[in-house]
Amino acid sequence: MTSLRLITLAVCASGALAAQNQLVQVTANFGSNPTGVKMYTYRPNGLVANPALIIAMHYCTGTAQAYFTGTQYANLADTHKTFMLVYPTAPDSGGCWDVHSTETLTHDKGGDSLGIASIARYAIQSWGVPKNKVFMLGGSSGAMMTNVMAGAYPDLFVAGAAMAGVPYACFKGTSLWSSDCAQGKIIKTG
Repeated sequence: MTSLRLITLAVCASGALAAQNQLVQVTANFGSNPTGVKMYTYRPNGLVANPALIIAMHYCTGTAQAYFTGTQYANLADTHKTFMLVYPTAPDSGGCWDVHSTETLTHDKGGDSLGIASIARYAIQSWGVPKNKVFMLGGSSGAMMTNVMAGAYPDLFVAGAAMAGVPYACFKGTSLWSSDCAQGKIIKTG
């Protein structure tokens, strides 16, 4: 299955089917996680050897459980059995991802992004996920974190799908919110 097709299947998910399994919290030491991002995994029954990994990041005010039950990604995993999912939960009290700090925007320097990068590395080392099969996606704040991961960790991800987010580093600064970025006053180009 091509990378684009895998992401397209995940992005186009809709409906109200129940996943076969439940989320399982990753309690192993998966590496550096300075902000305490919690990680949950979903593995379909009959998962192929060397599966792809999709890290699915929730919106502001969301949680891993809310994104799991509010999307059909797990049902697609059940149907295709070619990928597993990781649903991280943002440690911020409002459920928003750190997409603004210098640490999170810098490769291996900290913030929420380092915790997510650590789980991707752990999946490669411990779960048999090939390096060329690590993907990410997210909506709203999760879309912004998808872009942060693409900008700060291009070595870890093959592709990503950001739905309703802003470009990498658009929110950069000391505040969790950037009115200038949100209102389109900051322009970012490749």
